[in-house]
Amino acid sequence: MPLDALCLTALAEELRQALIGAKIDKIQQPERDTLLLTLHTRAGSRRLLISAGTGDARCHFTEAAFENPPQPPMFCMLLRKHLTGARITALTQPPCERQLDFHLEGSDAIGDRVEKHLILELMGRYSNVILTDGEYYIIDCLSRVDMLMSEKRQLLPGLVYRLPPQDKTPALDISPGAFRELALAAPFDRPMDRWLTEHIAGLSPLVAREIVFTASGETDTPAGAFFRSDAAMSALEAAFSGVLEAARSGGTPVLLLRGDSPLDFSFFPIRQYGDAAAVETLGSFSELLDRFYTRRGQLERLRSKSAALVKTVKTARDRIARKINLQRRELAQTENRERIRQLGDLLTANL
Repeated sequence: MPLDALCLTALAEELRQALIGAKIDKIQQPERDTLLLTLHTRAGSRRLLISAGTGDARCHFTEAAFENPPQPPMFCMLLRKHLTGARITALTQPPCERQLDFHLEGSDAIGDRVEKHLILELMGRYSNVILTDGEYYIIDCLSRVDMLMSEKRQLLPGLVYRLPPQDKTPALDISPGAFRELALAAPFDRPMDRWLTEHIAGLSPLVAREIVFTASGETDTPAGAFFRSDAAMSALEAAFSGVLEAARSGGTPVLLLRGDSPLDFSFFPIRQYGDAAAVETLGSFSELLDRFYTRRGQLERLRSKSAALVKTVKTARDRIARKINLQRRELAQTENRERIRQLGDLLTANL
């Protein structure tokens, strides 16, 4: 699953406790969409991983090893220039947005104290890392967005940074009464989990299904099933409120496993899979994300190597099969070779 806004809320609270006052000692960019910040925190030296990859956008402490390129990319050198030695003074998240804003205080070229912001947008294929000054004027981005790429929102040096447009209601701003009113507007035969994700910001499909499952015992219950009685609608409200409370209270890092493979993760216990998935509670969200993405990366690399090996073997097999077929045709053409030899000998003897 992507790192949804509610899970990010719980993660941000965990990071906030460890990062406030931390000093940035080193900045590395081992991959095109991955940054690694070495921080001096109250608990000692720690490494913060920032990924803006399409399928693995995230931010957490890591113990994994990374190999750096011989020459640091330009964006890495820019961050080193502006952020090395800076301290993290605050970490904020707009309500129900998949965005983290690191408030940083450092020194400029003449030694004056200046404020900067390192903004992470963890939004799937639109994920990005943006460096701005204290007034939110963009210094540069990991991925620049011009007018040709997006008419609604550009991310270019010199422009003022603005939040992505949002046309949904933030989940954390919805009261029980407002939730009931919103839910009652759903079409009678529309699956309630899809209606929730389409109209409430911050809910991933996994969380929306779990809300419906908690209220009804099924994940694909249509909205009309909750309209039949006040008890059914109250159960849906209670399930929704329980999810919001879990996010506000810091949540519980939960990893879902199918066999040895990581299936999903969340910030509260997930029961919709029943016996099809094992639920494991971990000590921190950083440990959860580090384990989930590290293991998934290992499995993906194994599948990639397996696919390459299968392709090599298949190519060799097809090549040998073609050679065998050619030799069989040649053998078929020589079935009467003994009779032809005898006729040749007779012709030669009677020239």
